[in-house]
Amino acid sequence: MMSLHDDLLSRLEALAGVALVARLRDPRLGLPDATRLNVFIPDVHLVTPHRQYEFGTNAPELLTAVLRGLRDFRAAAAPAQVVAYQLGDLIDLWRETPGFDADADVASAIEDAHPEFIEALYDPVLDVQFVLGNHDYDLYRWPNYDVWQRYFHLAPNTLALHGDIFDWVEKLPDRVQNLLVNLLSPGVKAGRAQLEAMRPLNQAMRALDSGAARPAPLRALARPSAVADDDRFNVQDANSPPEMLRFLDSARQLGSELTTVVIGHTHHARLAVHEDGAGLFALVDCGAWIENCCTEDDPTARPNAQLAAVGANEIRIYQLTQRA
Repeated sequence: MMSLHDDLLSRLEALAGVALVARLRDPRLGLPDATRLNVFIPDVHLVTPHRQYEFGTNAPELLTAVLRGLRDFRAAAAPAQVVAYQLGDLIDLWRETPGFDADADVASAIEDAHPEFIEALYDPVLDVQFVLGNHDYDLYRWPNYDVWQRYFHLAPNTLALHGDIFDWVEKLPDRVQNLLVNLLSPGVKAGRAQLEAMRPLNQAMRALDSGAARPAPLRALARPSAVADDDRFNVQDANSPPEMLRFLDSARQLGSELTTVVIGHTHHARLAVHEDGAGLFALVDCGAWIENCCTEDDPTARPNAQLAAVGANEIRIYQLTQRA
């Protein structure tokens, strides 16, 4: 019998070339439920055509096909649960306009420029759960987006969020103080007043935004079938370079009950772990659908096109390639 992980892989391989960025199978993750699979779609950064030449989303047609495939996968998997999350920076307000204009319907203009993708993303059968990122933080001010969240606590011990708060911790420590404790309390959702209070931090980070980055290192890629029997592939640990462990320590501080934190934001797909006598902690950085990546054995830049799946004590991150 195929697992939900294997079924997802089969469906992705029917749509695209699929390589494995990283994989971890370990009972210490504390996610034994084999009847639920969480699928995470990282940063998309949609803009209108007049900005596309400078900040274009990678392979939007492929991503649209992936969303439709996830819809069919979710429907066919019932009564098992397949839950899709979009981890923020879906609509790039920062790159579309130089500043916030409460009267300008920027988000609708961006969505209208990508009708097939938006239709697939908002399909009620797929029922995507949305996280606010830093580039689309201001969406909470518009009624159509006021139900989007800053984070999701996934039972029993997983937290999904965009990841920009870790930049707040690193670059604005004097302003953050106890913010993470208040922001990320289980069972408490950030309301409009709290989001307004945090908005100055988001705007301060906008002033520090450095734009496009050099290709993100993936260390290695593998055909999924080649490492199917391996419990670990390309897992970063204490012996890895510091850039592969970015935000790992900050994520561990979010709660002693957590074993897994899932983020986007960095555009750098990787799976990093901390292990000690107390157990295992995993940071799942899902990558992006913008900018580029490369591997140690091949410095040629290739477009980021990544997603992650978490469930049944297993984590996988995939890199997709649009077929010619």
